[in-house]
Amino acid sequence: MNLSERKFQLAVVLLLAAILAAVLLLGILTEDQAVDKVAYVNLQRVFEEHPARTAAEETLNQKAAEYQQQLENKAEDLSGTEQKELLAKYQKQLQNLEAELLNSVTAEVEELIKITAEEKKVKFVLESEQVLAGGYNLTDDVLKKINEEW
Repeated sequence: MNLSERKFQLAVVLLLAAILAAVLLLGILTEDQAVDKVAYVNLQRVFEEHPARTAAEETLNQKAAEYQQQLENKAEDLSGTEQKELLAKYQKQLQNLEAELLNSVTAEVEELIKITAEEKKVKFVLESEQVLAGGYNLTDDVLKKINEEW
């Protein structure tokens, strides 16, 4: 093998090494940094500390007191069966109101968890009760976002 053939082989090897290095470098630079990043949220704590929870409780308590007053006023003129029916009606209305309030808070919390996860480059968010070990605790970040919104 003469010198020119060796130079050509060396140039080919160096060129292949440079191409391989470029491909690897591009793969590393463009890789999704959040592919395996997992976080968890303590939903119970988020709901307990959410300002909307207090407002919802106050709304429910006011409505319950209003229904209680109406029931007491109407009960004197109603039979036992009619009183039970009216009570059942008011209980159903309170349950519907509670579900409506809970659903609105839940939807807001879910949206804020998604936004916070995107900001922190988190791919997966679990409920804290489902995590045995590892992961990033996103709870404080979500609560901070909630407090900023309120």
